[in-house]
Amino acid sequence: MQEFDELFEAAVVAFRQRMVLAVKVMSEARSAEAFCVAERELVGLARELAAHMTQRVVQTVSDDSERRAEALAHVRARAAERGIEICSIGDRQTPVRTLGGQVVEVRTPYAIGKPWASEPLETRGGQGTGVYPVLDLLGIVGRSTPALRLLVSRTVAEANSVTSARELLAAGGVSIDHKAALRLTYVVCEDALGARKQAMSALKAGVPGELSGRRVVATVDGGRVLVRRRVAGRPKKGGRKRFVTEWREPKVLTVYVVGDDGKRDRTVSPVIDGTLGDADEVFALLRYHLLRLGGHQAKDLALVGDGAPWIWARADELRAALDLPEERFHEVIDYFHVVERLGELAALQGWTDDERIEWVGSQKRALKTLPVEHVEAAVLALKFASDEAHARERDFWSRNRERLRLADALDACIPIGSGAVESSVRRVINLRMKGPSIAWTERHAEGVLHLRSYAKSARWSELERVILSNTGWHPTNRRPVSDRAA
Repeated sequence: MQEFDELFEAAVVAFRQRMVLAVKVMSEARSAEAFCVAERELVGLARELAAHMTQRVVQTVSDDSERRAEALAHVRARAAERGIEICSIGDRQTPVRTLGGQVVEVRTPYAIGKPWASEPLETRGGQGTGVYPVLDLLGIVGRSTPALRLLVSRTVAEANSVTSARELLAAGGVSIDHKAALRLTYVVCEDALGARKQAMSALKAGVPGELSGRRVVATVDGGRVLVRRRVAGRPKKGGRKRFVTEWREPKVLTVYVVGDDGKRDRTVSPVIDGTLGDADEVFALLRYHLLRLGGHQAKDLALVGDGAPWIWARADELRAALDLPEERFHEVIDYFHVVERLGELAALQGWTDDERIEWVGSQKRALKTLPVEHVEAAVLALKFASDEAHARERDFWSRNRERLRLADALDACIPIGSGAVESSVRRVINLRMKGPSIAWTERHAEGVLHLRSYAKSARWSELERVILSNTGWHPTNRRPVSDRAA
């Protein structure tokens, strides 16, 4: 402790005169502008001091023989699990970007996996074959501290573009270029997705959580994102790689709690998450969140969605996975989607506007007050363009009859709208990931969707803990070219 006290005192002495001057300028300010400039100068000095202290601490830890041995043993153990032998090759100078945005230099041990430079090697993987053991132990990867990566990734995920994110970071004193902002964000995305995959595999049964004993509503819906994929061919003029694009439907889930009156309980933050995977994958994700938060012990659970068959084809499987009795599991088709369907049918009848509005209004009232059979009969009595169209409509109402008992749901104070997930789709996807000339790689879209979901559900601190637990070097190795040829 004495050693670090001396470090602190030495750092403060180096900045004391500059700080004294900054405080003097602030005290002599005679306008809002002058005071603003002085305050920013003072905070900038504090940030610089923090970076200086961070560099000294990391360097001290790197010079500590005990910590060096501990860190090397840690990476060797992880590498051994992959059948990789680690060799220390001495110290190297490397830059580290700190939370304040400053880049400091640290001389620290470096190690690589065998085989090392004895003969030509295959191209290394995304993690490379080398590691700075001490920095890795502290979570310093990608040449940045973990706190900086989390700050940058959250800002990039929440802002409506990387440019906006950089402007927000710069306003807070953190200057970072476009490529570095993206690189740090994608490092965090990979850690977050890796942690989620690992947690989903490890969770075999539900555990008590914040949803236990509560009335829970789960909703799922889809959005649209443009995804790009590299294709073979010579780069275009300017060096841009060739790619093709396609629209994909990321699926978003929202889980929230309601009180006995059916109104949302604002004391419990909603759960928002999503994936570019198929229907099975989003339901696996929904099952995971419900099990980890105690949804299997919910007082009752309502699954609310539109009429998409892919949702309701998996409802029974979800209930079985949660081991909920039928009387505590409710399936509800969104009221507003039904009303939209009624409006489309009424528009095909050749009625006047008043007749159409009157008919739709009467069916809306019936949906909320009468058994669904009343509305079903009124719909099937309409004129249809063909027998096939009539059969499709009849099939919809008969197949979803129990899910359309909205009057019963209202009596039980169960929400009948899926507005929560539609709002999530808008906030998570449409306002950030969808727009003119925006095309993502699939992996990056999945990662940003995951980060933004947690940010918009006020659960970012929860995600941070998960990310930090999965941060670090992931051992890879390269074979000699001669082995590959053999």
